[in-house]
Amino acid sequence: MKSEQREKLTELLWYLNENNDFYRELMGKLHIALNGDVENSLRKFPILHKKDIRDNYNTYFSKTSEIKIEEFTSGSSGVPLKCQKTRYERLMATANIWKQRYMHDPKVTLDNYFSFHDLKTYKQIGNLFLYDPPNMKKCFEKMCSLEPRWISGPISAIEKYARLVEEGYLSYENKTIRVFENMGEFAEPEQREYVEKILGCKTINHYGCIESWCIAYECPHGSMHVQDSMMYVEQLPSNAWTEENAGEIVITSLYNKLMPLIRYNTHDLGTVDYCTCKCGKTSQVIKLLGGRTTDMIQNSKNIPGELFFKRGVYKLIRKGFDCIEGFKVMQTTPKDFIFYIAMQGDYKENVTNFFTEYIQNGLGADIRIQFQFVDSLPPLPSGKTKIFHSLINI
Repeated sequence: MKSEQREKLTELLWYLNENNDFYRELMGKLHIALNGDVENSLRKFPILHKKDIRDNYNTYFSKTSEIKIEEFTSGSSGVPLKCQKTRYERLMATANIWKQRYMHDPKVTLDNYFSFHDLKTYKQIGNLFLYDPPNMKKCFEKMCSLEPRWISGPISAIEKYARLVEEGYLSYENKTIRVFENMGEFAEPEQREYVEKILGCKTINHYGCIESWCIAYECPHGSMHVQDSMMYVEQLPSNAWTEENAGEIVITSLYNKLMPLIRYNTHDLGTVDYCTCKCGKTSQVIKLLGGRTTDMIQNSKNIPGELFFKRGVYKLIRKGFDCIEGFKVMQTTPKDFIFYIAMQGDYKENVTNFFTEYIQNGLGADIRIQFQFVDSLPPLPSGKTKIFHSLINI
């Protein structure tokens, strides 16, 4: 932990001791010495989960007279969580993100930046998450007329527009988009390459969540740097099956005082290392794997569902069968799966044979798969695409 992080963490604990009933009581039980070694103190805190916050709403938020801004998580991993920041905290978080954007492109401004999630974008352009082709055409034409330079949103959303551009349904002659900033989803390398190829732009990863906002941001050299002036990150051991030595990403926010996040488990799978990057930064660097420990395939060897099924789809694409517009997998029993596929071509037999072999090789020869071909797969209200869901968890 850097000296600046230790100072901010010490300041945070003193603040919570004075202004937060939940943490004052917790620090008393843990015998936290506010004048002691703050790193040792941090290790005493239990891992925090969404349920802990939700179950203690009455005492969890700090007392303040500052203006509060309320948001809700998407609920993609369960029940939405109410989140609060003061106006000052939100301004700090916003300024930090824009600092990262300027590092990539000094010409990006509020006028040429558009987010799929912003109310401003909705009013000017329409609902970009309504994937009806006529609506997509109308929205894309309006957006292009405003000459966007930088766009942010889920990678699955911009990928859908890129496919319609490739098919010739959408016209993209001015080619003003310079950067697409992926937010809210893990981006597979194949997705990034495809968007960059079709739209002629660069893609950048922004890793964060509604609870904390930006946790890490990709630099021009491809490293996902933890925003260490605002965050400290740990890698929690996990029994999830991965090919890498991965764990769950646990964050401590150094700036969230109204809604503290101390050792908060994001449940995202990844690795955390220190490195000296070519960009000059010496910080923690996160490598995400695209899975969550809340989305495990039940009755498997702790295999993350999204990670497993996404890898299957991209293996199919690398074989030359780029015929899937979208997919979703639902586990109904320990041995039964429903595989929903929105097709782009007529390779149904090839696709079903491939996935049957892939799934049974990975999960067992007795696994049963029912394929359902659909016209479209609507996203969550947040615009995110939910790849895998197990009904066994309910």
